[in-house]
Amino acid sequence: MNFLGVLENGLFALGQVLRLPVMLLLWVCVGLALYYTGRCLFEAVARQREHAGFDMNRWLQAGPVLDSAEARWASLPVAPRALLRDAQREYASGSLRDGGLENLVATHDERIRRSLLGPRALVKIAPSLGLLGTLIPMGSSLAALASGNLEAMAGQMVVAFTTTIIGLGAGTLAYGVATARQSWVNEAIREQRYLAERIAIGLEQR
Repeated sequence: MNFLGVLENGLFALGQVLRLPVMLLLWVCVGLALYYTGRCLFEAVARQREHAGFDMNRWLQAGPVLDSAEARWASLPVAPRALLRDAQREYASGSLRDGGLENLVATHDERIRRSLLGPRALVKIAPSLGLLGTLIPMGSSLAALASGNLEAMAGQMVVAFTTTIIGLGAGTLAYGVATARQSWVNEAIREQRYLAERIAIGLEQR
């Protein structure tokens, strides 16, 4: 056997070694896609409830922002409520001025955007694993065809096409979740910044 043949056989063996971790990771992607989808549905219901009848302008007109009581800011949606709670704490400690409010808003914006990292990564990873899970069994399928074992070849081809479907399906679910959450993230960031502007105005008037 020449050196080129050794390299080719080695690559084929390496591809077969990768088969098990690829299949396991593909199952992980399926689980994550279902988890993100279920969590997105629950979040959609929760957002529908907390935004029902809520108007930020009407809430801001009810009185000062920083001095609002807990019973008042409890009616805020989750994201601006968390910002206001932290702003009140920073104001009590005297660190809200001189860039403190801007840093607080940036921190909350980054925290909200992190919810998109998982689904966005899954959009790319799941189809990639599905493609790997397709190509690896196809090598075994071609080897079985060369030896005349049509039954083994058919079994490997079934595995190959199934992994493609699973990878694309998981990626599609993740894309739907990422798209829905992107609109929620944009809305939450807009509400936070609007609230922060009113807090800044209140600070200037003190």
